[in-house]
Amino acid sequence: MSLLDNMPHRCTIKLVTRARGGMIGSKDTPTTVSTGNKCWSQAASQAEVIDFEKRGMTINRKVYFPSDPQVTEQNEIVITSYDRGLTTITSQIPLEVRTTVAPDASAGMRRLWKVFVEEHTGRKDSV
Repeated sequence: MSLLDNMPHRCTIKLVTRARGGMIGSKDTPTTVSTGNKCWSQAASQAEVIDFEKRGMTINRKVYFPSDPQVTEQNEIVITSYDRGLTTITSQIPLEVRTTVAPDASAGMRRLWKVFVEEHTGRKDSV
């Protein structure tokens, strides 16, 4: 069985929209687009972090998908479980998408889709 058939993580994809608030101004509101998506979250390499810093962007993780998740910079990804859905994560930290989806040919003859994200460890998502 290949990695594409057996992705180790599951995630929820949310669309973040800016809603007009009262006296506070505007506020970002995440809305769930899809749940239970197969994925694989990894730390970004130092070379990748430096490459994005040169462009004025901050990333610290990358997420692989077995098919195009159709996310943009208006989405955030929340890893919800490890071990192919067997272990649920209770502190779900949103990963803000920093790049559009790009195919990555590193999975042999099949294709993975890669998204670079920024994890904000100080911010918790309300589930």
